Amino acid sequence: MTARDPHWLYAYWDLTREQQAKFNAQSSDGHLILRVYAGKLEGHPVCEIHVHPESRHWFAHVERAGDSYAAELGYYSPLGRWTRIAVSSATVTPPDAAAAEGDVEFATIPFEFPFAKLIEIIKSALRDNLPLAQAVEELRRHGHPELPRTNGTPVATWTVQQEQALAKVINIDEGRRVWMGSLEITELIRRRLAREISSLGVSSLSSPFGGLEQSKGFWFNVNAELIIYGATEPTARVTLGGHEIKLRSGGSFSCRFALPDGKYDLPAVAVSADGTDGRAADLKFSRQTEYLGDVGTHPQDPALKPPLPENV
Repeated sequence: MTARDPHWLYAYWDLTREQQAKFNAQSSDGHLILRVYAGKLEGHPVCEIHVHPESRHWFAHVERAGDSYAAELGYYSPLGRWTRIAVSSATVTPPDAAAAEGDVEFATIPFEFPFAKLIEIIKSALRDNLPLAQAVEELRRHGHPELPRTNGTPVATWTVQQEQALAKVINIDEGRRVWMGSLEITELIRRRLAREISSLGVSSLSSPFGGLEQSKGFWFNVNAELIIYGATEPTARVTLGGHEIKLRSGGSFSCRFALPDGKYDLPAVAVSADGTDGRAADLKFSRQTEYLGDVGTHPQDPALKPPLPENV
């Protein structure tokens, strides 16, 4: 789970279709439930979200910005007993306010520095980042035996040959030259692993860290949602599509809509508390979907409505 903005979290779980179907069948609701907690996984959750049976990710709204959150995925049995499937590590939402001004100092990074630093970051992250360690271990088992073992005892020292081997399996756009966290590094390695295994003739890779499986009954569902969010002075009056919307204590707001095919126009207007100043933005959206083959519609929250003024 990661923070998308001060009031929205994004959760993702990596289950195979068979696992998802099994847990859905055991759930009294016929689907999984995402619980989000403030701080630690204890006490009462701040929200409990029923997700769609096919979903493997979800957005969760939280009231407090600049706070720590953790989540668990599970379901209720027909007898009302809660069964936990997976838990997340803690994530922190950013503050819901502009940062105070401060002096900044810029430094020039030598061209050859970022990749060497990346290797150091990986070596350090392998000690406490389980997904990253699993990714490297999968690469070691699938065509790169020269990489160090990462399961069990943490890697203490790396040889020059091991560093060179890792450098070969990580492809980074030379033009980017940006700092990266362990999550993005994990994704880079995961993508490389998927390409390595695909080149061996495997038709489907359901989970890079959970083993290989052959595709059964290929299918594809797709859909789209729209989230409008922003912030202003907490005392201001804000309208969306001519309808006044409620601001949070810090002056931020967000509205979530379904997004079917069509064209939509939602003007956003903010007026100061004394009525002497105002700002406006004419938001225009459109969606035009073209389908090739048998494409289904991914289910959405039934409470979501199209982005029309009467639905604000």
